[in-house]
Amino acid sequence: MIWAAILAGFGLDFSRYLGETPPPPFILHVHAAFFVLWLGLVTLQILLIETGNLRLHKRLGWLTVAVSVLLVPLALAAALVDQARQATHPDYAPQFLALEFEEMLTFSAFMIAGVIFRRSPAAHKRLMLLCAVAISDAGFARIWLLGIKTEVPGLFGWWLQYFWGIFLMLVAMGAWDLWRRRRVHPAILFGAALLWTGEIVTTILNFSPTWRVLMVRLVNAWGYAG
Repeated sequence: MIWAAILAGFGLDFSRYLGETPPPPFILHVHAAFFVLWLGLVTLQILLIETGNLRLHKRLGWLTVAVSVLLVPLALAAALVDQARQATHPDYAPQFLALEFEEMLTFSAFMIAGVIFRRSPAAHKRLMLLCAVAISDAGFARIWLLGIKTEVPGLFGWWLQYFWGIFLMLVAMGAWDLWRRRRVHPAILFGAALLWTGEIVTTILNFSPTWRVLMVRLVNAWGYAG
């Protein structure tokens, strides 16, 4: 589902991205490459477990962690560069950085928890999937904004456009647990609580004039537009 959302969402946006003038900064390409590499590693890790290759899974696990550590500052830098280059655009919206920060905070929390609980397979695999879920909103949001094209006003409308896919993924994970285990695993409950709390805060911040002023100052202090 995550691969489908990423390919579909960014597929809808690909022609616009390549046709931008001036061209997108190099760091955005690097960020995209690292994101695909990370998602590919997680997919490979799942396949290794499914085929019983636990030894190679453990070895590649630390490579996945290393890529994750690099992905966080790279994603934040790419977000700041992207905002800096749009500073003179009529639709400039630096308050959107709240979503980027929320993504990386939840992603980092799930990754750290996944490493801590690596000896508990049930918790570990759910936490690693939650890492992927936490940063999948970009694909789902593009499907809504570029494919569905239905605007819903207000706080709920903004939340729906950007987080509908994550909501469905969490519901699917909880439903799977109820079907297979007759109860929802604590890792899923933790994930839902963390993600929904972050999403609510992010949505509120995107409508906050004070937050926008702070983000304008942050982008101006950053300065580098690629």
